[in-house]
Amino acid sequence: MRKFLLVIVGLLTIAVFFCVSANVFGRFVLNSSYPWAEEMSRFFFIWTVLLGAGVACLGNENVTLEFVRERVPAVVGRLFDLIRILVIYAICIVIFLAWQDVLAGFVSFTPILGIPHTWMFVAMLVFAVLMFLANTLDLLRLGAGLKKEH
Repeated sequence: MRKFLLVIVGLLTIAVFFCVSANVFGRFVLNSSYPWAEEMSRFFFIWTVLLGAGVACLGNENVTLEFVRERVPAVVGRLFDLIRILVIYAICIVIFLAWQDVLAGFVSFTPILGIPHTWMFVAMLVFAVLMFLANTLDLLRLGAGLKKEH
């Protein structure tokens, strides 16, 4: 599943590159920009960042500050890990609650292409689900006393 998601992130990155390149070409060569390219590049960029961050968390590739954790006793390091896990769960809960508000009737569309903004907001929900899964794996590792894979 992770490899499939990485392929999707790669395709989204190519789509961002295409949209931005088309708009640059239009502005500087044709002296006219493409309004659709700005909307689509924003849409693809949001999905690229959030999906990529979620996939990175699943693979334990997120940025951490190991400098302090390596210099404190193991019990304190495990406490730091537990606090991090609890904070991430809290963030996931906030995202899930906010998603309920989106479903409760917030409907708007992009001005040029008329794409519902809900499609952009789904990226945040997918990110939260991936973070929740990665965090649960971290909690299980912490409970089992295993070290995090790097």
